[in-house]
Amino acid sequence: MEMMPNIEELRKMRKNLGISQKDLAKVTGVSQSYIARLEKGTINPTYSKIKAIYEYLTKSSEKASTMVLTCDRIMTRNVVVCRSDESILNALNIMRDKGFSQLPVVNEENKVIGTIAENNINDMLLKGMSIDSLRGLTVRRVMSDVLPQVDRNTPVNIIYQLLKYSNAVLVIEAGNLVGIITKADILKTVAGMI
Repeated sequence: MEMMPNIEELRKMRKNLGISQKDLAKVTGVSQSYIARLEKGTINPTYSKIKAIYEYLTKSSEKASTMVLTCDRIMTRNVVVCRSDESILNALNIMRDKGFSQLPVVNEENKVIGTIAENNINDMLLKGMSIDSLRGLTVRRVMSDVLPQVDRNTPVNIIYQLLKYSNAVLVIEAGNLVGIITKADILKTVAGMI
């Protein structure tokens, strides 16, 4: 008899593959409540049912590993931005409230024209600018270059290279900002695959 993984390993495999309990139940011929009870450890499953579940998850995992992971799968949608004509203090408040270290800067047409980062503001303070004098400055005055840009079908392995030199990468479609990928997004993806 071959060695089967334990229930916790099966649950992790299912979650990492993004397969719902309902979908797993449907393809393996059991009820959703059976899968839920199995994962909670409240039932003693038969060898044939565990084997069917394991084989399906293994085949799905093999298929997933041959797929090319693209930006579209890992990017954060609904990107938080700031406008170039906003005050620096507004941008700082957004970054603080959202826990971000940088924001894409957009113009009146919502086109990305730069990046505002904590570093930009820290540099100004280190050069002797007072906090009061920051109040009157707009984001446009202190923003840096636009973050690297890719399209949603760009393979993630290219993003790894870009993130060596940048804190984030923007995903652009037809000239519009549709997503952002940070080092944290990459780490979440990697953690989900382990």
